[in-house]
Order: sequence, then C-alpha cells, then structure tokens
Amino acid sequence: MRLNSLKSIGVFSSLGFLFVAGILSADARDVGLKPLPPQQPIQISQNNVGPLTGQWRLAIEVTAHTDLSVSTQPNYWMVTSLEQSGIELSGRILNANQNACPDAEILGTVEGNQVNWTMYYTGSCCQGGMMKFEGVMVSPTRIEGTLVPAGSSPPNCTLWSGNVVATQGHYYK
Repeated sequence: MRLNSLKSIGVFSSLGFLFVAGILSADARDVGLKPLPPQQPIQISQNNVGPLTGQWRLAIEVTAHTDLSVSTQPNYWMVTSLEQSGIELSGRILNANQNACPDAEILGTVEGNQVNWTMYYTGSCCQGGMMKFEGVMVSPTRIEGTLVPAGSSPPNCTLWSGNVVATQGHYYK
C-alpha cells in the first residue's frame, strides 16, 4: 500500500510539473489573449530643453509703420536666441539688418503649438518700445505669425507691423 501511495504522489508531482512548465512556456496566443501593441520609443531630453531653445531667424515682411509718413521699408530679418523652460520663453535679439533695432529682450510663453512673446526694446534705439509676436509652430523648426507694436511708440522711434516666418538654425556660434 505504501508503494502505491508513493507512485501516486510521483505521478501527480510529474503531472503538476508538466502543467506548471506548460503555463510558463505559453505565450499570450496560447491562452487566448491578444499581445500588447508595439510601443513607440519616447525621446527624453537629457537636459530638459524645450523645442524652442536655440537660434531662430525671423524673416519679416513689413505691412505697416506706426509713423504714417514712413513708407514701407524693405523686409527685415532678425536672429534671436530663445530659451524655453516648460511653457516659459525668454531670449534676446542677436542681430538684425536694415535699421531694425537689435537691443531687445524677449519674454513669452509656449502652449501647445501657440507661441507668443513680447520684445522689450532696451537699448538706445526705441528704448521703452514693445512689439508683440503671436504665432503658431507649424513644424519643429518653423513658426509663422505676426509681429505688431504693443502700446505707443517712444519718441524718435518707428515701430512696424509685419508677417513673420521664423526658422530654427545655427546662425552664430
């Protein structure tokens, strides 16, 4: 009798082992479950830099001036350096052509694809003048929008309105 009970335990133990081994070797299709869809890789910034951080060249098509006696000038360009931290945006003008004033600080926000900032003129040209940019990021390296005077123009300063296309690049070291 004792021999038969040991054989029974051995048979049940072997069956149990085979059952557990079968479960462990089965994949999702074997038990009727659908496999998870493949996951897309996620790019994580190592230094928490926003997508607008870097240099941006603003191609500006002038449409009007605050001084009506000034005729529409040729188009301008400006190169800015922007830094994004969360939704906050800051920066400055690095260079500008024609007689566009390059002495300005930039403060603004980025929410989704909406990009808004104000340029505060700080230098000898147009000190105290402000220009407001409202735009849309149409690709990771392109923003389109408008730049208009904000508030009144300081004396001896002509601000302008214009359509802007900003492209990100490496313009200065």
